[in-house]
Amino acid sequence: MAYSDEQRDAISAELRGDNPNAKVDISRFKGLGEMDPEELWETTMNPETRTLRRITLDDAVKADEVFTILMGEEVEPRKQWIETNAKYVVNLDF
Repeated sequence: MAYSDEQRDAISAELRGDNPNAKVDISRFKGLGEMDPEELWETTMNPETRTLRRITLDDAVKADEVFTILMGEEVEPRKQWIETNAKYVVNLDF
């Protein structure tokens, strides 16, 4: 499992070994619902390999508003939020 583009590239190079033309398949999921049960266990549920992060909120009301925009059923507010805030992205993948 790779957590950055650099890790992905290093793993791909390792899998290719001495054959730079070898094909390496890389999967990326938009969400947990796209994974089959084995992939979900391996990447998310296995307590021996999963990563947990503590999240704290300074403004729960604002967080709820943003969550509703991003996860709600209305497309236009989500699209507008993304277009307005995309320029501030620093670390797209952790």
